[in-house]
Amino acid sequence: MSNKQGEGTLFSEFPPTPKEKWIEKVNIDLKGADFNKKLVWKTLEGLNIDPFYTLENSDHLNYLKSFQNLNLNQDNPQAGPRSWVLYEKILVNQERAANKEAQRAFHMGSNGINFVTKEKAIPDLDQLLNNIHPNINPIKFTIPGNAKPFLESYLQFIDKNEVIERNDIMGGLNFDPLMNYTLSGILDKKGIEELSECLILTKSINDFKPLTIHGAHFHNSGANSAQEIALVLNAAVEYIERFSSQGSSLDEILSGFEFSLAVGTNYFMEIAKIRALRILFYHILKLYSVSDLNQGNIKVHCESSVWTKTIYDPYVNMLRNTTEAMSAILGGCNSISISPFDEVFSNSTDFSKRISRNISNLLKEESYFDKVSDPAAGSFYIEELTDKLVESGLAIFKEIENEGGFVQAFEKGTIKNMMEASRDKKHDLTSKRREVYIGTNQYPNTTETIDPSELKIKKSNIGSDTKVLTTSRGAEQFEKLRLTTDQYIRKNGEDKRPTVFLSLIGDNKVMRKARATFSLGFFGCAGFNVIESSPSPDLFKSVNKAIESEADIVVMCGADEDYLENGVEYARAFSANSDKILVIAGNPEENREELKKVGVFQFINLRTNLTESLLQFQTQLNILNV
Repeated sequence: MSNKQGEGTLFSEFPPTPKEKWIEKVNIDLKGADFNKKLVWKTLEGLNIDPFYTLENSDHLNYLKSFQNLNLNQDNPQAGPRSWVLYEKILVNQERAANKEAQRAFHMGSNGINFVTKEKAIPDLDQLLNNIHPNINPIKFTIPGNAKPFLESYLQFIDKNEVIERNDIMGGLNFDPLMNYTLSGILDKKGIEELSECLILTKSINDFKPLTIHGAHFHNSGANSAQEIALVLNAAVEYIERFSSQGSSLDEILSGFEFSLAVGTNYFMEIAKIRALRILFYHILKLYSVSDLNQGNIKVHCESSVWTKTIYDPYVNMLRNTTEAMSAILGGCNSISISPFDEVFSNSTDFSKRISRNISNLLKEESYFDKVSDPAAGSFYIEELTDKLVESGLAIFKEIENEGGFVQAFEKGTIKNMMEASRDKKHDLTSKRREVYIGTNQYPNTTETIDPSELKIKKSNIGSDTKVLTTSRGAEQFEKLRLTTDQYIRKNGEDKRPTVFLSLIGDNKVMRKARATFSLGFFGCAGFNVIESSPSPDLFKSVNKAIESEADIVVMCGADEDYLENGVEYARAFSANSDKILVIAGNPEENREELKKVGVFQFINLRTNLTESLLQFQTQLNILNV
């Protein structure tokens, strides 16, 4: 960029500042605090991410340039350099009804349909696909088995249609026996053999993929980004080896499948995850002597995360879906499925389906995400994340291969143990509110109530002895606490809702208010009613207000110096005249033990494990005995 023609680049009179100089300045501002502890982000993937990156960080990332600007829209440049298919999931219980719903989805903005069948019986395709054109709008079929008979019936349906040529159809079979194996514990060997034959049947159809390798099951079982991409690649190698042994050529195999990843709310990490998958798969294929494959040019489908969704304050799920869709598109997905915001707890409505499909439409028509070829290319931060995920994902991939490959590693329990360790770590961070779910474990809507009997939540098998993967959600532990309270209220009446009284003490208004606000959010997460007192200069008046309140729990809210000066006296006077539960907001280390001796039940602060603490309060109040 020039300031005037022929006068050099803009700001060229300013010398470049090396990264070391920036770090020196940061260290001065930190005033002796440890740079790595304060500012370096240690991710769930085990990556150390610096607070800023410069051009100097990109010297070792030149190889990433070969993977930029992939999946450009070559067929219709006027439509923009980037395009993606929006698939809407439709459950097939009755063919005519499913067809009607698909027609409506097309009319409302979807340009692809994923028909989901629960039974192995082949549906009536004449009814299901009436007035639907798979050569114009891609059609996928999620099936539980019978892949070859289903595909043969579908191709026969296409062949008898005089308007559609077989080679022009788009979509695929959303069938993945290995992923089904991780959820059921039953390896469908016949299904894998049939898939090999499906590859042969569709080898001349460029845009129809009989096999989709899913990463969502890993993601929704608690996997981090590096684990998800590594395990789908292990599954891909397992398929390649098995199909090759059955006589399929590598070209047939590679032309017949796509990857599918779930996308969560870790915005930049999810962008990097999709990019890292393409890079790793390309380098894995080089080991098979594949030389004519465009670098990283594979089909990647993305779907919104189940793990990130909540049943309380459910409209926040719309925002989560939006950031997930943005990550998927910026990461370079070829297609996307965005679940309705209420899908995890009810039968989705026309409204929730309309909102979900409009996310994609708005990103295209109003935010112009289709107008830029590769917005993430050249970003120091995203490129660094991508490189680190490539390295971390490759290490996990090798670990599984050293176990004998995907199936053997699963049979040994290696994959399940990996998922459980990652899931437990995520749940621990969520319990401590270091992983935030707005409306659930942070800033809960305390006026919101739910009838648990009306929810349609898939029960988790966490803690069982099963050897299969356990899909769950990050907010489940908090939701269970609050649902228990709501169930208790449904049985005993609203007047039995536990009440918390915030007793404001001391003259430090800032700390007093901060700890009252913290306590409101803390107990609100369990559905407790919270009332705040007015501050009183007289300590015993504050004690009397707390005693006379109709609360079940009283929380002292003040500064640490107030607890040191008056906390013991307050607690002794309170405990002598009340059997209510007394709590302190904060962590007064100097007289903590003394406070416990005079009646303080618990101390709540930022380090408190929220789920464990709230469970103790529910136990004390007999709420668990519903």
